[in-house]
Amino acid sequence: MSEIKSINYIKFIIGTVFFGLLILASGTISTMFNLEGTPDIILKAIIAAAILLYAYKRNEINRIFNIHFSPVYLLVIIIPMILSYILQNCPLNFDPYPYYIATTVIGTVVTALWEELYFRYVGCSLFEEDGKYKWYNIIFLALMFMGIHLINVYFNGWEPTQNQLMFTFGLGIFVLALYIQTQSLLVPIIAHFCINSVADYFSLFATSNSPLYIGSMFQPFYVFYVVVLIAIGVFILKRSGRVF
Repeated sequence: MSEIKSINYIKFIIGTVFFGLLILASGTISTMFNLEGTPDIILKAIIAAAILLYAYKRNEINRIFNIHFSPVYLLVIIIPMILSYILQNCPLNFDPYPYYIATTVIGTVVTALWEELYFRYVGCSLFEEDGKYKWYNIIFLALMFMGIHLINVYFNGWEPTQNQLMFTFGLGIFVLALYIQTQSLLVPIIAHFCINSVADYFSLFATSNSPLYIGSMFQPFYVFYVVVLIAIGVFILKRSGRVF
């Protein structure tokens, strides 16, 4: 490992911890003053804007908004989108529904945007080697993406966060594969939002007050979902020819 690469690992770890602490602080403020998640959304929007400015100054906006990707990958977006739409129209009790739209949907969009900009665009920029990436760096970026979600232990406790950690590792592999294959963040951002929406509903199915309660079937179903994400991600990475 070269000195430059060592520095890049340190930079990315420090950045991940820094953003994690910022989000933890914004969530704490939101809870203390009953601001319904607004500080969290604003903070993530600011982080996203800062990274976009960084990409603009590096003349790399095309790596984010490049639309030249294979139509095959539209299926990756369309299938979760259809599932998400169906699930959102199930008779689940969201109370109040407008609040759900304002915080969950908008929050999910902003979250997908900043996480893809940092963990995929910035991460890949640090570890790219002549347009290619080493497998252990793919794992490292997925672990960092998983690691930042440890802050949710503070808000939700260990048990639900444990499931989220497993999910975010799988999602990290999958969307990173999409970014490397398409050389654009558009597909990962949209896929991230749609997949998060589906995962949110999986979590709702695990609650006993849901009309679609699946009880003990939740955990194996959730594990299967994560395994499928990883398997598809690894398949895309192997086919891309950009990982060694």
